Amino acid sequence: MVEPAGYDEALKRLRQRVRGISLGLFAADLGQLRAAAEQVAAWGGDIVHFDIMDGVFVPQMTGGPGFVRAIGMPSSGEGAGAQGPLRDCHLMIRDPLSHVASYVNAGADIITVHAESENAGRALDAIRDAARKAARPVLAGLSLMPGTSLQQAEPLLALNPDLILVLSLDPRDGAAPDIPAACARLEELRARRKDAEQLLAFDGGVTLDSMPRIAACKPDMVVSGSAVFKADDPSAAYAEMAGMLSDG
Repeated sequence: MVEPAGYDEALKRLRQRVRGISLGLFAADLGQLRAAAEQVAAWGGDIVHFDIMDGVFVPQMTGGPGFVRAIGMPSSGEGAGAQGPLRDCHLMIRDPLSHVASYVNAGADIITVHAESENAGRALDAIRDAARKAARPVLAGLSLMPGTSLQQAEPLLALNPDLILVLSLDPRDGAAPDIPAACARLEELRARRKDAEQLLAFDGGVTLDSMPRIAACKPDMVVSGSAVFKADDPSAAYAEMAGMLSDG
């Protein structure tokens, strides 16, 4: 728990910690989420990613707050000795406003909602309100599908989300990822952001082959799952990918 007087400083420390690879746990064994999170920590990873899908906003359906809670490791606000990885929750759901508080209560450290979802602006405010009530810092993120222009997203970008997640593909249409276009968008966001502390993240089509191009556009955080967990040697794949990002 964080005392009200120290909340802003705790939020700043959380922002500083959001660097590197956010590993998608749903690419691992769903029956062994805690073991997968512990494995990530053993590799030196500090962020685990949850793709939450409702079967409405996107065709797939996965997870919920219980999966976030199930890793059973301390989150960022649970005391000075907390060592668990950050829990990064990407909500691909139609109405995130109705659900964000449950993810705060489940231990999420980053909650990202889609610009294309209903009530996205109110959901960003609700994340921040729920975090303060819980006396625990949580970053409020905004995700952009490839087909959403920055002009269309401007009213939401003006709310100064803590993190902007750029997608290289739209899971609703099955199209292949467009890595160059997503990198160009991330670079444009960096050039126009008003808050130097705002984090920029990349998701979609992240593999060992695509990582050099992605790393070159210098995102703070990159989301990957299958490219690591489905590799013949996941530990080596993670180390190689993390090294590429660091060197980028």
